[in-house]
Amino acid sequence: MAVGQPDDTMNHPLTYVRRVLLGTGKIRFAEMIRDHGRKLGINMATTRTVVFKWERGDHDPDLIAQRVIGDLLQVPDSVRTSTPWPYWLPAWEPTSSAVPWSQAASLASPNRLAERGSMDRRGFLSVGGAMLVGVGTQWSTADPAIAAAAHGDAVTSAAVDLMSQRVSSLRSMEEESGGPHFLESGRTDLRLITRMLDEGRYSEEIGRRLYALAAEVCCLLGWVSYDASLHTAAQEHYGAALRAAKTAGDDRLGVHTLCFLASQAANHREQTAAVGLMDTAEGARSKVPAIMQASLAAHQTTVYSKAGETRKAAAALNRAFDAFGRADRAEAPAYLTWFGEAQLGSTEGRYLLISGQARRATEALERSVNQASPRDKAVRYGTLALAYQDAGNLDGALEATHKAADLIDAGIHSQRGVERLQDVRRALRPHRNESRVREVTERIASLV
Repeated sequence: MAVGQPDDTMNHPLTYVRRVLLGTGKIRFAEMIRDHGRKLGINMATTRTVVFKWERGDHDPDLIAQRVIGDLLQVPDSVRTSTPWPYWLPAWEPTSSAVPWSQAASLASPNRLAERGSMDRRGFLSVGGAMLVGVGTQWSTADPAIAAAAHGDAVTSAAVDLMSQRVSSLRSMEEESGGPHFLESGRTDLRLITRMLDEGRYSEEIGRRLYALAAEVCCLLGWVSYDASLHTAAQEHYGAALRAAKTAGDDRLGVHTLCFLASQAANHREQTAAVGLMDTAEGARSKVPAIMQASLAAHQTTVYSKAGETRKAAAALNRAFDAFGRADRAEAPAYLTWFGEAQLGSTEGRYLLISGQARRATEALERSVNQASPRDKAVRYGTLALAYQDAGNLDGALEATHKAADLIDAGIHSQRGVERLQDVRRALRPHRNESRVREVTERIASLV
């Protein structure tokens, strides 16, 4: 089983529909499609392999297959034809995008997430496309509004300070090893914060600090979920973070969250939505300090690179280095202390790799991995292995792969690290007949 990956995580909404709603395996599901096709007068040749490719995202069902699947699942034609695959599948709860951006909603959203007992096992995005862009638009146009609470036990500034220290401690521990086991600790902190907001008596200033802290924890929980490939849960937490940050009037934290939300979308082939979210964040650039501007530009580099917009990515990378050179590190909020030269080097290396400059990419990635925290090293060694392989340096690729695997074996619980090594395994296929390559691919397989 993959490190940090629950064994029943479902990475595609069709998998969720098949396993949870229908309770069937791939072979039986293929039979159901063929049988239902015959009822509709359509000859389907669906097999287990076809279903496997659909769920892995290699191929989308053609329009005829989608018609049969939609009819089988009793999805109205109006919904199926007006919504792209796979978003019309009945795999999501109703979205909260229509909920007003009010103080009450900003409290209700993290409160619900804090009280949910079990981890979300779904590894796909909860919303995409124009709806995802709309989340960013709502954040940028909503008015921050907070009222003091006049009843309950007093919430003091010292109490908020202690709660903030507790959150910082949790963040530091997560940076060392990663893993979904930090989700419950984060939810405990979130429950304490929402209880203060819901039951306490406080001034407007204390209220703003509490909402900002709730947003910070929600963003952290979104990241932990993302690192464990629990992408529906990640999106829900990022959405709650945006609401709480807006109520607190904290543009820095809102921009920070939009960057994470956009990067997640870009990694799930939602490139248009990712660019839209980055455009929204860009609109608030003048409101945040230079260190946050550097982080924003670095995320833009990643999003534009994945969207194939190489020139925009290069310009964003230059802005990132320029802003970082102007930044006062003392201005960095606690949740951005991880951003520094190592992260910029990783961003530069990934940009160079995507743009076909593998040899230069290895130089940037080597610098980055040497400065990274243990959790991030496990991921970046995998990226470095891909760069070495692309540059024709098989020895370097194998060495970097073993170093990544060593970290995971030693207790780094990052599903991203395992997924990056799966990319390496695919990249090494041209050399699969070499014994040392077989050895390393077998080691990667043992982690999955």
